[in-house]
Amino acid sequence: MADGEPLRRALLRVRTADHWVLEVERVRPPGPARGVAVVGHAMMVDRRTLDRPRGAGLVSTLARAGWEVFAADLRGRGGASPRASEGAAWSYDDLVRHDLPALVDAARRAAPGLPLFVVGHSLTGHVSVAAAGCGLYSVAPDGHVLLAANHWLPSLEPRRARRALKAAMIAALSLAARSTGRMPARALRIGTVDESADYARQLVRFWRDDRWRSRDGACDYLAALQRVPGSILAVYSRGDRLLGHPEPAVRWARHLPEDAEVWICGRGAHGLTFDPDHMQLVTDPRSTPLWRAVATWMSTRAQAR
Repeated sequence: MADGEPLRRALLRVRTADHWVLEVERVRPPGPARGVAVVGHAMMVDRRTLDRPRGAGLVSTLARAGWEVFAADLRGRGGASPRASEGAAWSYDDLVRHDLPALVDAARRAAPGLPLFVVGHSLTGHVSVAAAGCGLYSVAPDGHVLLAANHWLPSLEPRRARRALKAAMIAALSLAARSTGRMPARALRIGTVDESADYARQLVRFWRDDRWRSRDGACDYLAALQRVPGSILAVYSRGDRLLGHPEPAVRWARHLPEDAEVWICGRGAHGLTFDPDHMQLVTDPRSTPLWRAVATWMSTRAQAR
């Protein structure tokens, strides 16, 4: 499909089981859809990172490759949800139990009968596989593309220096959440969206306990990764120096089913001319060849269903 063909866009609102409202942009391909892609963002940002430049970013690239895209904002951002700066509270578990299941259900209702993949950058990626592994979807996604998705745990970080740096960052996060009542990403200039203090406290607990699991202990998210159904592609970049460094990230990905694919990308791989960092993997137009390779992988897996 030609890059210049128009894409039809519409804003939707999705209500979760616990009564939050999430904003979603539906982007339709110029021709018949090959499948549905629920595309979600990283921590401390929103869905705007997923289509930069607008009309030529990741979302638009997937749509022009024939995918009907639902670009989603998780709670606490977008035009429909209250913000942490306004006193809104949510936990990591809320995203796993409510947000991703509601978004996938809504996309299936809007485009029934098509294969559905979740394309999750960082946060959305690990939240979705946690939901899938714990059996929280009414109908699980047919596949996942995990872009820099991983989870920080001391036992997964083999390098002492990186482990110490991550521990210091977690301690700073804990202090900021206690002192401000939220995770002040905007004030610290580390993101555009503040996260809830409850969410921040749960991240701190994951690191402190060296366990990625729900607060009530009902689901061990790390152990559940081996139960994630469908096709899985995990993509990491050599230029991601900390947040999704390939070394600990691949250790995390090894908990996925044995047939999950892992790509380590960078200059010379998948058409890239540079080593993207954590955000450039989805925001830099130079990553377009990689996005097209991901779309091709999705189409191949969808046809094999």
